[in-house]
Amino acid sequence: MTLKVADTTKLGEIIEVVDAVAQMQRQRHERQPDAINYEIVVGYFRRVQRAKEEGKLLVSHTPMIPPEIFYAMDIVPLQLEFAATVAAQIVKGVEDCFSAAAAFGLAPEICSAQRLIAGQAIQGWLPRPDALVWSNQVCDNTAKGSNLLAEVYDCPRFFLDRSYQYSERGVQYFTQQLQELICFLEDLTGRKMDWDRFAEVMERSRRLQELHREIRELRKAVPSPWRNLWFIHMMGTEMYMAGTAEAIAHLEAIRDAARQKVEEGKGYVQEEKFRLLTIFVPPACAWALMGWMQGKHGAVCVAEPYFSYRDGENIDPGKPLESLARKSFYCPICGPMHGPAEEGILRDAVRDAIDYRAEGAVCFASIGCRQTDACIRMLKDSLQEKAGIPTLVLDNDTYDPTYVPEDQLKDKLEEFFELLEERK
Repeated sequence: MTLKVADTTKLGEIIEVVDAVAQMQRQRHERQPDAINYEIVVGYFRRVQRAKEEGKLLVSHTPMIPPEIFYAMDIVPLQLEFAATVAAQIVKGVEDCFSAAAAFGLAPEICSAQRLIAGQAIQGWLPRPDALVWSNQVCDNTAKGSNLLAEVYDCPRFFLDRSYQYSERGVQYFTQQLQELICFLEDLTGRKMDWDRFAEVMERSRRLQELHREIRELRKAVPSPWRNLWFIHMMGTEMYMAGTAEAIAHLEAIRDAARQKVEEGKGYVQEEKFRLLTIFVPPACAWALMGWMQGKHGAVCVAEPYFSYRDGENIDPGKPLESLARKSFYCPICGPMHGPAEEGILRDAVRDAIDYRAEGAVCFASIGCRQTDACIRMLKDSLQEKAGIPTLVLDNDTYDPTYVPEDQLKDKLEEFFELLEERK
């Protein structure tokens, strides 16, 4: 099946709704970081919407493809999982995408992110890209699912291969892979990479990484200066805007807001009742849970070991390709998850529980994610034995709200909060 005509009405709906949210947040002083986040989202999708009429190359790509290369080459990127994430929250008719994916042969046991991405492509919700770039990161669903996208879009495509675990040989190999990607894009655009501009982009990416670490330190404060949704906003900015000035402005706004609370000795909520570790990604179709947890129950998410830059490696703008290759091994998501678990997600979760004085952990167990779900028992045991805290495993589907309704998720969280209260 090949996409004949794209109807980007849904993309227009996303832009309209997010723009309205951004304007609303601008009117609330304490929500300035949120306003910047939504403005970035609007600008991102407007560039996608206008790419063809402005004569720019539009490249669709999967998670963990470094956007820095696209920005350095003045290419408009479209991160497909991010588009699916936003659609799951805003657009009516997402169930039609799941139906289209099922008709195409994707079983319900497959990760709903991949099914929604495929459904969007089949339904023509997004502009047809000039090229498709995907990889084997962060999971095998991504690697396999994009073969379907290549068939639907029938456009030039590039598969970016990376070894699973870190080694110097792996870094060298992936550096060469990134060079081949650049050659592929140079052939498509008819332009050579501007290496000075690439170095500037990588300097901004280095600064973004630095801000992640500054924010991590601020979050150790008691009471917590943190708004639960900021972690999700930061995750998006890192994955689709790394290397841009907008990303830096966003994280600086979050850092400044958190630092002000710390300096004033205040928490983000008036009464902090529970300090939680959150593990893996909350369901995109129910992100309102994060605000509900904090606003109604005083439950603050103090750290996310799945999505954190650790001390150690740093970007060298003078070696942009090698730096990107190394970053792919220690960056959030890939760094903790590519094992061995004892040296990644297990170690990081225990360390965060202790350093951030967590009283409990919430593990978001998405039904279709074999990679994260395989770690859950080990995580529960490690956190109980080494940090002395209980873990709630919250079964969900990241994009399909029919699997577990939001009210059921709230009921399970409230039961967990009662347990934490009894332990005080």
